[in-house]
Amino acid sequence: MNKDALRLVLVIVCLLLPVMALLYGIWDFRRPKTGPVGDGELHLSFFQLLPLFSTFLIGLLNLPQAVSRYREHRARKRR
Repeated sequence: MNKDALRLVLVIVCLLLPVMALLYGIWDFRRPKTGPVGDGELHLSFFQLLPLFSTFLIGLLNLPQAVSRYREHRARKRR
């Protein structure tokens, strides 16, 4: 695997990982909890969401460049 393909894979991971973590966090907060664990309604705070949003934003901003570099690499390889 070359560095351009690796970069494309890492960008895809940066896009999917925060979405899956956010869905898991929402599911976990909505799950009923009984006993001493707590009965209050919890929510995600800004500081909990900041790493997820920043990782997603980094992946989103790097996606066009990763795709173009991968296409250039494939074009060079075919010659």
